[in-house]
Amino acid sequence: MIKAIVYKSKTGHTEKYAKMIGEKLNIPYYTLKEAKIKLRKNDEIIYLGWVCATKIVGLKKSLKNYKVNCCGAIGAYPKTNENIQDLEKSNNIKIPIFYMQGGIDYNKLNKVYKKLLQAIGKAIQSSADNTDKEIVEMFEKGKSFVCKENIKEIINYINNN
Repeated sequence: MIKAIVYKSKTGHTEKYAKMIGEKLNIPYYTLKEAKIKLRKNDEIIYLGWVCATKIVGLKKSLKNYKVNCCGAIGAYPKTNENIQDLEKSNNIKIPIFYMQGGIDYNKLNKVYKKLLQAIGKAIQSSADNTDKEIVEMFEKGKSFVCKENIKEIINYINNN
């Protein structure tokens, strides 16, 4: 039985998803730090973490301390099968993974992350292909893609397993 959702959030998008999923499934949600106090080793959890490059932040620690039923990866880019496969490979994931688009909130980032993301945004904008305008806008100004539609897949999985 799933005891809780455990999450690691950088700018709040992952936290919003944890809250939405927790409310929908009627289970508590804790930061990775809070989980140390609230949960026992090997309790069954859902883990949600933000994506930094191709790593799901906090996943390794959660896998070591808890029985992770499934993983939610929250990243800035839109959901694609290629992104999910890269995450599975980079994180050596053997459990179900669900990708949910988060976004960028420049107000909550330090200078290093701001500059890095702005540089990525400029590279995307100057690329020759026809890039999605919402993605370019997200890298320029920041934007959130958090919505209830994005949690349907993980909710269905939990309810049917």
